[in-house]
Amino acid sequence: MKKFEKVFFNILTKELKFYMKNYYSNFHGEDKWVGLLNLEDTYVAVAVTLDKDEEITYKEVKDYLEGSLDRPFIINLIVLNEGDYFGDYHNSSGYYNKLVFSLSERKAIYCSEGSKVFLQVLEYMNKLDTKKKINFKEYKITYILIIINILVFLIEAFLSRNIFDIDFYTLVYMGAKVNILIDHGEVYRLLTAAFLHGGLMHILFNMGALNIIGKEVETIYGAKKYLAIYFLSALGGNIFSYIMSPDSISVGASGAVFGLLGAMLIFGIKERKRIGKRYAKNIIETIAINVVIGLTMPNIDNFGHLGGLVFGGILAFILSIKKQK
Repeated sequence: MKKFEKVFFNILTKELKFYMKNYYSNFHGEDKWVGLLNLEDTYVAVAVTLDKDEEITYKEVKDYLEGSLDRPFIINLIVLNEGDYFGDYHNSSGYYNKLVFSLSERKAIYCSEGSKVFLQVLEYMNKLDTKKKINFKEYKITYILIIINILVFLIEAFLSRNIFDIDFYTLVYMGAKVNILIDHGEVYRLLTAAFLHGGLMHILFNMGALNIIGKEVETIYGAKKYLAIYFLSALGGNIFSYIMSPDSISVGASGAVFGLLGAMLIFGIKERKRIGKRYAKNIIETIAINVVIGLTMPNIDNFGHLGGLVFGGILAFILSIKKQK
C-alpha cells in the first residue's frame, strides 16, 4: 500500500496541483497522508486506504479536515482491495466519493461519479508499471553488457582481494592489453581487455556511461548493429592503443563507450535536418569534455579512446550507407 500511495500522491502533486497534508491516525498509530486541491469555494481531498479500514479512514480524515480547513470539502477515498470486496459499492451513505481498486487485477472495480477523475491517474500508474516491466526487454543488450562487465569485475576483485584497486598481476592474468604477450600470440587480449577494469571507480564511471549512451544507441541502431559497434569499437580502441601506446597495460570499456559516442555523432550529423543540429553539438561537447579529462588525468589510455571513437564512427557511417541502399 505504501508503494501505491507514494506513486499515486506523487502524480497528484506533480500533474494535478494537489498538495499533501499529514494527520496522525490513532487507529494505525502513525502519520497518514491526505492530498488536497484548493478550489475557489471548496477543497477536494483524497486519501488511500485498504478496504478493511475504509470507514475508519473516512472518519479520521473527516475529523482532521473539519479541524484544519476553513471551507467545505469533498472526500474521495481510493480503496485498495486484494480479493473480494465486501464493502458498500454504491456508498449508500453518500458522505464521500470512492474508487475501489483491485491490486491483483490492476484495475478499478467500482468508481462513484465524483471520483472518476482519479481513474486517469490509475491508468497512468498502470502505464508506468508496464513501462518498467518492458524496460529490460527494451534495453536488453545494454543490461546484458553491464552485467557481464560487473561479473568479470567481481572475479577480478575476488582474485585481487581488493575491490578499489585491482592489482597488476590479476589484470594481466585475466586478459589485459599487454603488447609483448599479444606479440607472442595472445591476440584475444585486444578484446578481453575491454571487459576488465582497474578498480571500483573505473567500472562505476564506465558502466554509468554505458547505461546512458548504450540505451540510446540500442534504440537508434537496433540490437545487432549495436553489438557490432560495441565490440568493434572495443577492438579498434585496443588496436590503436597497441600501435600508439606499446608500453602501456590497458583495460576498460572506455574504447567501446567512445565508439558508441562516435555512432551517436554520425547519427546526429546525418539526421540534423530532422532532429536539429543541437543533438550533434551535445555529442561533440561530451566527447570534448572526456578528451580534456583524459589529457589532464594520469593512467588514461587516450589512444584507446581515440581508436574506439574512430572505429565506432566509421562503422556507424558504413551501416547508415547500407541502410540507405
